[in-house]
Amino acid sequence: MTKPVLMVVDDNESMAKLVSNVGEIVGFDVRSTFSAKEFQEVWSECDPSAIVLDLVMPDMDGIEILDWLAEQKCSAPIILMSGYEGKYVGMANSFGVAKGDKVVGSLTKPYKVDQLEMMLKDIFETV
Repeated sequence: MTKPVLMVVDDNESMAKLVSNVGEIVGFDVRSTFSAKEFQEVWSECDPSAIVLDLVMPDMDGIEILDWLAEQKCSAPIILMSGYEGKYVGMANSFGVAKGDKVVGSLTKPYKVDQLEMMLKDIFETV
């Protein structure tokens, strides 16, 4: 049986590694991308079961990615992350949901690893 795929999108490689490690502990096969464009290039071949998405990246922001994912008819659960205040994360969450994305949670950096682990476990149990 193949493991469900978790895609991590974060331009901060140490943050992506942390999320990847937690995803692997939960049971996912994890693929990390370090830019929005890289994510778009590998998204269809990975067929992710879940996505952890940083909202602020240099090449394209998370809002644009959420819009693109809605156009792709992505049904994978999405967890949003940002180092900016909660209002930005909340706005992105509302935008994603309005576009039809399956946003299931959000984290404001720095966050507690157990929060991420709990969210990923909840997703893992449903995929």
